[in-house]
Amino acid sequence: MSFHLSWEPRGVLRRYYGDVSIDERRRSLELICADERFDNLRYSITNYLDVAGYEVSDEATAEIAALHIAPLVTNRYIVIAAVATQPKIIAAIEHFIELGFVSQPYRVFIPTPPRPPP
Repeated sequence: MSFHLSWEPRGVLRRYYGDVSIDERRRSLELICADERFDNLRYSITNYLDVAGYEVSDEATAEIAALHIAPLVTNRYIVIAAVATQPKIIAAIEHFIELGFVSQPYRVFIPTPPRPPP
């Protein structure tokens, strides 16, 4: 698996690393939604900074977005954030948001590289 889930009292942190397949993205969502802590989640943060390869297609993005509908109807209090720098990943997340399947807040944060000392 190329992801790791870290549960916190009110949220979950998901970190993708290495080569990430569509199946692994789907599996990580399934594990989060099936967990007994899901109903108490208030945030989900996904870290894409260690991703080397990212399998993506418009169809897979639409499918994964649709798979969010039922869980987010049962828990309307989750806010979603992603941390990413790769244009391919950011574009996939923006497409996911544009599809409109998720009404919860979803933001992408793009860290800037540290500035060299003067």
